[in-house]
Amino acid sequence: MRRDLGVYTIAEVEERTGLSSALLRQWERRYGFPHPERSPGGHRLYSEADLVALRQIKAWISEGIAPSQAVRRYLDSLTQEGPRAPEALSAELEEALVRADTESAERVMAEAHRLYPLEVVVMDIISPTLRRIGDGWHLGRVTTAQEHLASTYLRGRLQELLRLMGGSLGPSVVVSTLPGEQHELGSLITALFLRRAGYTVHYLGPNTPLSDLKSFAERTGAKAVVLSAAQPISLESLPRGALEGLAPVVVVGGRAAKHHPELVERLGGHYLGNDPRLLAETLAPLLKEMGVW
Repeated sequence: MRRDLGVYTIAEVEERTGLSSALLRQWERRYGFPHPERSPGGHRLYSEADLVALRQIKAWISEGIAPSQAVRRYLDSLTQEGPRAPEALSAELEEALVRADTESAERVMAEAHRLYPLEVVVMDIISPTLRRIGDGWHLGRVTTAQEHLASTYLRGRLQELLRLMGGSLGPSVVVSTLPGEQHELGSLITALFLRRAGYTVHYLGPNTPLSDLKSFAERTGAKAVVLSAAQPISLESLPRGALEGLAPVVVVGGRAAKHHPELVERLGGHYLGNDPRLLAETLAPLLKEMGVW
């Protein structure tokens, strides 16, 4: 899904931003913003970037800035000289989340989606931010509360992208983590890129028991189960062959799988690398080789 794609009706924008439809139409007439797309029937359709911008404008107004000035401030920000690099946006996003300043985080995300395609936003802005905040927590520089807020915020953004990506017609794939894993963001990113590549993705969240995975995969006719493993203990605690029979193809990725691909093989799974952008391409030949696609 492109960030600038019109997907929200004016009623949905009103519900999500708290700005009335009459006010939105008034701003459109007076200031030329927002500038929604039109459906074949003539209805206004607003993008995700529009929602982020409107929330920011509303926040400025609540600080005492006149609506016309708030809109102008946002429009002026679109004409800044030279796009900021993903590294700079990631650093600012990290700083905002550590400060629990979600309004600033919204501004960074809006700028990121405006400047860069989805792959860059996820892999070069969101992922490094999560990694540095996680490392900071392990080193004691970031509190548990700060880490939880950052993870919850970014998880929500990724889940929204996954939902707005819509359905697909490709092979059915179930995505989760190995039992005991609570860190789901890697698997969520994987689900996002698989759905974007055309797979029919059932995302179950973290820590799904293997018996439930097997029954769910059978019920949905899944051709593959894709699991994430961040901790080595998640691989080491399972008996040999534990993943066999979950689905015709079982793939395990994540930090632990990257460092211990031999454990993945011992469990009956495949390690296809650790780049979710490439997984769709490497999974397809394996499904065809197994005769399930």
